Amino acid sequence: MAEQTILIAEDDEKIAQLEKDYLESNGYETEIINDGSRVIQELKSRTYDLVLLDIMLPGEDGITILRRLRETQ
Repeated sequence: MAEQTILIAEDDEKIAQLEKDYLESNGYETEIINDGSRVIQELKSRTYDLVLLDIMLPGEDGITILRRLRETQ
């Protein structure tokens, strides 16, 4: 079975690293993005099984990102 991949959109480096460490220790592949303006671009270039989306991201907030994602789905 292929690893499931999770995108962590979180600007706090300590929280992002904590989430990454926990998820990877449980068999998930993870990527971290710390700038909201890059999330949509990343989701267009790669498929993720789950996105952990912080609401208060720099560049573009999580609520706006979620609205944009819903428009394209």
